[in-house]
Amino acid sequence: MDFDFSEEQSMLASSCERLVRERCGFEARRAQLKGYPAERPALWPSLADLGVTALCVPEDAGGLGRPLIDGALVAQTLGSGWLLEPFIDSALASATVLSGAPASSTRTQLLEGIASGEMIVVPLRETTHSGGRVKGSAAHASYADALLASVDGKLLVATDKVERRSYRQFDGCAGAEIEFASSDAVALASGDAARIAWQAGSTAARVGRIAEGVGLSRAVLDMTAEYLRTRKQFGQPIGRFQALAHRMADLLTQCEQAQSLAWAAAMKLDPRTVDAAQVIAHRAFRAIGQQAVQLHGGIGMTDEYAVSHYVKRLLAIELELGDVDTALMRFAAQSQAAA
Repeated sequence: MDFDFSEEQSMLASSCERLVRERCGFEARRAQLKGYPAERPALWPSLADLGVTALCVPEDAGGLGRPLIDGALVAQTLGSGWLLEPFIDSALASATVLSGAPASSTRTQLLEGIASGEMIVVPLRETTHSGGRVKGSAAHASYADALLASVDGKLLVATDKVERRSYRQFDGCAGAEIEFASSDAVALASGDAARIAWQAGSTAARVGRIAEGVGLSRAVLDMTAEYLRTRKQFGQPIGRFQALAHRMADLLTQCEQAQSLAWAAAMKLDPRTVDAAQVIAHRAFRAIGQQAVQLHGGIGMTDEYAVSHYVKRLLAIELELGDVDTALMRFAAQSQAAA
């Protein structure tokens, strides 16, 4: 598969890299964690100015209509700066769900809002529907302007009369528990249309999170390599010790494998490739996180050091992606069926 990026994609990545370098320093991110979780992210307007919020929105709704690989490339780049904004949930997942829904004024309004950055729309997970009330939770739901939910075969959107309990997740992202009356929500689709649209959004979210994890992993490897170059024992940098050098080489290989499969999944959007990407990413993220903390020693577990925060976000991505054993069984079943 050809992984060469176009000039336009390279420029997009460079713009995001510059934003991460200038605005996403570790101390700036730690300061962001002290803010109220219901506050809108200060960096969101800058992302909108770059056009990344409009990437996966159709052109007829004011977006750029770009393929998911562009969104994955942005997610990976922003991930290297410890992504705390709802890019994946709003600009990738929700935009994809809404793009697959039947045309309506509400759908158009939401898509235009996502494209301009004026609206943040996130999908709920683990929803329940009982007594006419819909309950769920999601990262970034504490400040979202609209919430999507898949309930009883219908695709619902709630914009007001929503009860929220805001909190910070263990990885630093804002989140909220949500409750609203189903009668206060607008049904955008039902039946197969709702199911297909929701599944497409879920796939976009999975691919985006894998790509974000690759960006995080590269940042963790860079920090670890720098530490090994500067930490000395027996009169020389510990990075010169053959055993540690081999461990770093193995971790880099796993990161490269996860990146290749993330890009392949974004280009093909094939269920089997997405499952394979999740399995390989799970193994890579777990190994890189654990080994990075071990190679740093005690400092790697402190709140004052960036590695600990990046590793927590890697763990959160694993949880958000879902059970890896289920993905592995799906991959095996699909492979057997294709044989």
